Amino acid sequence: MSSVRVMPADLSECRVRVGTLDGFVVAVTESGELILRMPTRSAEFRRRLKSWGCIVVAGRLPKVRAIRAHGSRFQLKVWQACQRIRPGQTATYGALAKSVGCRSAQAVGTALGANPLAVLIPCHRVVSATGPGGFAWGLARKARWLKAERDGLAD
Repeated sequence: MSSVRVMPADLSECRVRVGTLDGFVVAVTESGELILRMPTRSAEFRRRLKSWGCIVVAGRLPKVRAIRAHGSRFQLKVWQACQRIRPGQTATYGALAKSVGCRSAQAVGTALGANPLAVLIPCHRVVSATGPGGFAWGLARKARWLKAERDGLAD
């Protein structure tokens, strides 16, 4: 899959198709931009598309031509910093906050919780100073993904 472009964008009235790809539930625009990728279909998936103003249309998923993360300026900055954490490595919320010029590890955690592209923006690599921290899709999944990366088994 191509690299993630983390950038601001207006998705209002964007027409998307929803389906599964590589074991994840995804939303892809008609022009082929992957904009949402989650490990499970959930109310959060639908809520996020609705909050962005996307219109879900029927049909097969188009070929993914680009991967784009859409969020606030602060979220984009945090997600870009998160992408610099190498597979098999972790960073603390505090260290990531410092790297983006923020004094709040909690604000970084909130930004990571809004990550629209599971694994592609590797928020699972961010941990608390005292343990695994949180994870929107469950701590068991976070531990599995980190172990797979450490063992060289992740894609």
